[in-house]
Amino acid sequence: MAAPMRSTDFRSIVEPILNECFDGVYDQRTDEWSRVFREQEGIPRNYHEEPVLYGFGAAPQLPDGTPVTYQQGGVLFLKRYVYKVYGLAFALTKVLVEDGDHIRIGQVYARHLAQSLIETKETLAANVLNQAFNSNYIGGDGVQLNSASHPIVNGTASNLLTTAANLSQTSLEQMLIQIRQAVDNNGKKIRLVPRQLIVAPGNLFQAEVLLKSVLRAGTGNNDVNPIKSIGLLDEGAAVLSRLTSSTAWWVQTDAPEGLKLMMRRRLEKTMEGDFETDSMRYKATERDRKSTRLNSSHVSESRMPSSA
Repeated sequence: MAAPMRSTDFRSIVEPILNECFDGVYDQRTDEWSRVFREQEGIPRNYHEEPVLYGFGAAPQLPDGTPVTYQQGGVLFLKRYVYKVYGLAFALTKVLVEDGDHIRIGQVYARHLAQSLIETKETLAANVLNQAFNSNYIGGDGVQLNSASHPIVNGTASNLLTTAANLSQTSLEQMLIQIRQAVDNNGKKIRLVPRQLIVAPGNLFQAEVLLKSVLRAGTGNNDVNPIKSIGLLDEGAAVLSRLTSSTAWWVQTDAPEGLKLMMRRRLEKTMEGDFETDSMRYKATERDRKSTRLNSSHVSESRMPSSA
């Protein structure tokens, strides 16, 4: 007499099939968020804490024989991010197994589960920008991500376009001029280099025209397009499909700190049996945190949006 199939046997047969379906969707396309956020391994505790420091002013002249002077930096603000777990599961009932439908239905559900995890991750990333103009979502420096009043040592600094405007040749050039004037927490100009545009799908084609036209867009004159001729925004345009504003846009620079995905625990997929219902449960979870050092001079993506 043949031995009955145990739950461990069931798992060894079915779980690899479901994993293959899950991975086929999860790994199918490049993540949109990865163009904008830099992934960083989280430390082994339930939160991540980042101090934003200020440094020194300009170096003074030292006459011959004069000793150097000392300046003292410090902490401008401290921000703590608590890691969060995201996950979802589905169950294959005993009836499905008995009727031989568990593989077919499990494959469909595994694909949907993968898309659910993708949706959460992309939405959380986009929401950092969706909430960038909202004073209800403040950062460590006490203001929202995009603000004209980010505190620095001696005053404030802005990472907003001076006059809000839709994406155009004129507004983008003004944005690039402002980025060239960006300062650090001590007010020193830091020569940021603009790397890419961040736009919603509705601005993708406009971004392509502005970045790749040899001549200035929207004019019959034969003026050169300086954005292309100088070689600015050489990484093109990053499109985030879950941005809620059709008009807001950002410029991302090479500043060393900014939007990051703090990865505490990478994606895990598991399958196990339920003693009470005889169902087999399949789940996927991940633990991470989207973070940004909200200060105009220390964001790795120095975003200066046109409008909310």
